[in-house]
Amino acid sequence: MESVMSLRKLVLLASVASLVLQGDDVHAQEEDQRVYERSFFDQFAPQNALEMVERLPGFNLQQADEARGLGQGGTNVLINGEPVTGKGETATTRIAQIVAGNVIRIEILDAGTLDLPGFSGSVANIVTRRSSISGTVLWEPTLRGRADPAYGNGSVSVSGSSGQIDYSATLSHAMVRIVLDGPETLSDPDGNVFETRDEEWALRGDQPQLSTSVTWNRPNGHVLNAKTSFDRLSSARRQTSVSTATSSRGDNGSSIAQNFGVQNNLRFDADYSLPALGGDLKLISLFARRDSNADTRLTAADISGNTLVDQAFEEASTASEAIFRFEQQWSGSDNQSWQLAGEGAFNSLDLEADFRTFSNSDPTEVATQASTQTTIEELRGEATLAHRRRIGRNGSLQISIGGELSQIRQGEFERIFFRPKGFASYTLQPWEGWTATARIAREVGQINFRDFAATVSLFDGTTSQDNLELVPQQSWVFSGRAERVFADGHIASFSVTHERISDLVDRIPVGESGDAVGNIPSARRSGVEANITLLGAPFGLRGAQLDFNGAWQWSSVTDPIEGFTRDIGDLRLRDLTLSFRHDLPDTDWAYGFVLQDIKLAPVFRSTLAEYRNVPRGGLTPGTNAIYVEHSDLLGLRARLQVSEFLGQQSRFRRDIHAGRRDVALLDRVEERERSLNGPVITLSLGRSF
Repeated sequence: MESVMSLRKLVLLASVASLVLQGDDVHAQEEDQRVYERSFFDQFAPQNALEMVERLPGFNLQQADEARGLGQGGTNVLINGEPVTGKGETATTRIAQIVAGNVIRIEILDAGTLDLPGFSGSVANIVTRRSSISGTVLWEPTLRGRADPAYGNGSVSVSGSSGQIDYSATLSHAMVRIVLDGPETLSDPDGNVFETRDEEWALRGDQPQLSTSVTWNRPNGHVLNAKTSFDRLSSARRQTSVSTATSSRGDNGSSIAQNFGVQNNLRFDADYSLPALGGDLKLISLFARRDSNADTRLTAADISGNTLVDQAFEEASTASEAIFRFEQQWSGSDNQSWQLAGEGAFNSLDLEADFRTFSNSDPTEVATQASTQTTIEELRGEATLAHRRRIGRNGSLQISIGGELSQIRQGEFERIFFRPKGFASYTLQPWEGWTATARIAREVGQINFRDFAATVSLFDGTTSQDNLELVPQQSWVFSGRAERVFADGHIASFSVTHERISDLVDRIPVGESGDAVGNIPSARRSGVEANITLLGAPFGLRGAQLDFNGAWQWSSVTDPIEGFTRDIGDLRLRDLTLSFRHDLPDTDWAYGFVLQDIKLAPVFRSTLAEYRNVPRGGLTPGTNAIYVEHSDLLGLRARLQVSEFLGQQSRFRRDIHAGRRDVALLDRVEERERSLNGPVITLSLGRSF
């Protein structure tokens, strides 16, 4: 493993060193933009516009996250000059519905030159043509060691135009089949192992999804966009453990934890644009609803099969969000623009939880039961005023000021607070091929309503208390970015960020030994990001492209229990990705690889500290894959990929104290390693029509 990591570091350093390459500046086809015609992407045989965006040199697609409301900004992709409204995966789903054959070109623009408050860095504008009907079909079966084959991964997309109407629809199915296994050891504070465990963790998941979109372009400048999506996620998790004592402190026995969950997601969003009040008015609405049910049961027995523990935890929840937003834009001929925007939102969560223990002699007899019901609602409104103007021949300034008023209510408990927000951004193109941006922003974070309520994890053996005092974190964010585009196609960008946070959302102590998600008064976070794209043609390797994306973060927060300075919990301290692709000239063949390395900060709870190398919700500590691709295999775009072949493992460690960390000594250390059971083989077959 160490040799693999050393090889990665050498390759990454080599790519960074290549930044010293010098050359004449690239000449964009138009001011403030680079243009990639449709023919540029032919070598990749893309099926849709999303695959084309992912192949843009030096461009990183920013997913529109589940942020607080709709707000300003979003996914850094435009379609025919207009932002794609929506949250989460709504925007990228819409981009993926555009068939590659309907894309005329993609323009890379600097956000500072656009009348789009909230956008920063590079923005891709997809210019499309209308067509009668077209579509794509994709099938991606996956094989993984010790798990059942996942034959059901695939999608079908159809799009077209009729009169003033453009439409698209996608039916997809995602399937996961994975088994991880490996040893776990329990040690005393002196490092003496007193118990070993042989564990296996398995996951089965299926998620069909239907998404549609309709655009109505009226001749009087009125445009209506409407998008809907529905998906159903069914999952089953199982964790088995066999314990063997190596000293008198250890136990011999076994345990099984099982979880079954179903989640239904419905989303509808629409926007309507029209000329109004001497400018352009856009009305935006969104409604989303998520219904979830999850049942977990844990049983543990001694070596003779006698039941020691039998517990169950059940949750049923309904989360909903409704947002209405307006944006009134005025653009002048003197390179100035104004935008007045307002937004109202209503969010709610209804959560029912039930924790039960069963008789050790009769698994159907309930020994104890505790039930809770939580209803949380938030009514929020915000208003912003934004202005953009040119400064000199090569400079552009954006300023936005505003604030939000929020009311959070749970039963008789109610809080009302006001939060100012806004930003100022200056973009300068000092020389041809160079772009520099400086930005300062006041931001308000999102609240996860589930953090208000108490939860139990029978898989991890942890509980989280409820906390009605939780508030959104706020921060001052200072950032700068510089980008250089070379004449021979190489692209390099470098950015720095410093954030001063108030009311940091992290884990805080509750009572004598409990903890909850809460607020820490202050914290600081800094980051550096480097993105480098090198094209092979100047080095005699025509059709090749090497991309390096590196992000490093540092943070500082005072631990609320022991008082020492530490990193923000679960912060991604390092995320490095190196990817290479070579399309062999004058052939239909291509090959490439992807390597990723991730490092996470530990999480500190009231009685323990957790160290992991796999991000929460993830399955691997970093992607590694090699592939070969043929763009026309019997009319199909075929790709064979082998991933997780470097022997990486999922690692997890917990340092557990006998009580709160500040008053109790370290009691034991739990440490486990689980094999990813690679390699993982994925076959991708796609066709456009």
